[in-house]
Amino acid sequence: MKTVEIRTESPSKPQLGRADWLRAAIVCFMNEGIDAVQITRLATSIGASRGSFYWHFKSRQELLDGLLNEWSAVNSQRIKEVLDEATSLDVGVLSFFAIWNDAAVFNAPLEQAVRDWARLDDKVLAAVRAEDANRVAVITQLFHRFDYDPQEAEVRARVLYFAQVGYVAMNPNEAEAERMSRLENYFLTFTGRVLSADVATSFRHDLSAFT
Repeated sequence: MKTVEIRTESPSKPQLGRADWLRAAIVCFMNEGIDAVQITRLATSIGASRGSFYWHFKSRQELLDGLLNEWSAVNSQRIKEVLDEATSLDVGVLSFFAIWNDAAVFNAPLEQAVRDWARLDDKVLAAVRAEDANRVAVITQLFHRFDYDPQEAEVRARVLYFAQVGYVAMNPNEAEAERMSRLENYFLTFTGRVLSADVATSFRHDLSAFT
């Protein structure tokens, strides 16, 4: 697995730091779920002592809170950045699709792991619902910026967002070429507008770099 980049902590110095513990926790979490994220296990994986852990964190709960903060910093912030920078509806909607396939800027395994965790923990569920609401609001602003009335903008944002989240959660056995063959129809369904042929061609070419 590619090394996880931590964005909510300062880069580690030669000695182990908070970022190292958080990185180990995230990798363990993505691979085996929240119950596997235990202090002794993480200490073994990075060659440290339990005492080292308590130098950096007051408790396991503080580490888990840090994990949630990292998820938000990595994934929710990236969605906002991409949509705020969109110069057209075509670019905005397609960029929203693309980031879920780009491991360099969006951690899809972490996204799914957090959602699985939310099924077991009401506090995490509340955090996920809050993030979902924030993301829908950002997408709503995209539609509103390109001349949809407020209610239609919100409804289309909800449909687009929950369809994407559901698609990732289902993990369908669908070849990328097959999915891309439906691109123009997906776009028409989500936006009510026809996708520019030039933008569609560029998107297919760029997406191939991530798959």
